[in-house]
Amino acid sequence: MKTYQQTIESMTMPFTIMIVSEPDSLSESRWHTTVTLIQTYLDHVDHLFSPFRSDSLVTQYQRHSLAVTNFNAEFQEVFALTVIAEEMTSGAFTANFSGQYDPTGIVKGWAIERAFQTYLKPLLNTGAIAVALNGAGDIRVGALVDSGYEWPIGIEDPEDTGQMLREIKIANGAVATSGSSKRGDHIRRLDSANTLTQATIIATNLIDADMLATTAISMGQIPFQTFAETYKLNAILLTAAHKLIMIDGDQS
Repeated sequence: MKTYQQTIESMTMPFTIMIVSEPDSLSESRWHTTVTLIQTYLDHVDHLFSPFRSDSLVTQYQRHSLAVTNFNAEFQEVFALTVIAEEMTSGAFTANFSGQYDPTGIVKGWAIERAFQTYLKPLLNTGAIAVALNGAGDIRVGALVDSGYEWPIGIEDPEDTGQMLREIKIANGAVATSGSSKRGDHIRRLDSANTLTQATIIATNLIDADMLATTAISMGQIPFQTFAETYKLNAILLTAAHKLIMIDGDQS
C-alpha cells in the first residue's frame, strides 16, 4: 500500500490530509489536485466565518451589518446547526459564549466534514483504500468497507502530551477532543467546578463529535454522563482528578 500525506495551514491551524491506496491506483496529479481543492475550500470557510476578519460574514453579523436576507447557504446552514445544538444541549453549547454570535465551536468540525464528504470520500470509489482529514486533532476518517483497514487514533494526555491516554481504531467515523488546555476560550462553562479536563467524542460525523466534545466540557462530568446515556454517545472523559471514564453508547 502507498500512503499520501500532506499538512496544510488554514483557519489559523494545521490540517493533515491522508490517503492510503494500492500502488499506482491513485495518480500524483489526482493527489495534488485533492490537496489544492481542500486548501481552497478551507480558506473559503475561513473567509466566511473567521471572527478575526473584518470582512467575514460572522464579523458583519456581529456589527449588525448582515441582514438575515443576506445569509448565504453556508452561513444559513451553520447558523441553523448552532441553534439546534444550543436547544439540544440546553445551552451547554452556544455560539454566543462571548456575548456575541461566534460559531467557532462548530465551524471546524463542519468544515472538515464537508471537505471530507466532497473531496475525500469519493476517492474511495476511484482507487483509494482509506482517507482522512485531521484538523488540529479532530479527525474524520473513512475506508472501504471490505478492505479491513482501520485508522489508529491516539487520545493525547493533556497533562503529558508525550503520552497517550488511549488508542482507538475506527474505519469510518469521526473523533473530536475538547478541553481547557486547547479550546477553553470557546467554551462557556456551566460546570463551575471544572470537573472535566478533557472530553473525546467518537461519532459518525465530525459536526456532532466537535459540538458534543465542547458540550461535555461545559456540562461537567455528572450532567454529561447522564446526557451521554440519553443520547447513546461514545465518549472518553478525563476528570480533573485524572480519572479516565469510558462511555460506550453502543452498549447502553
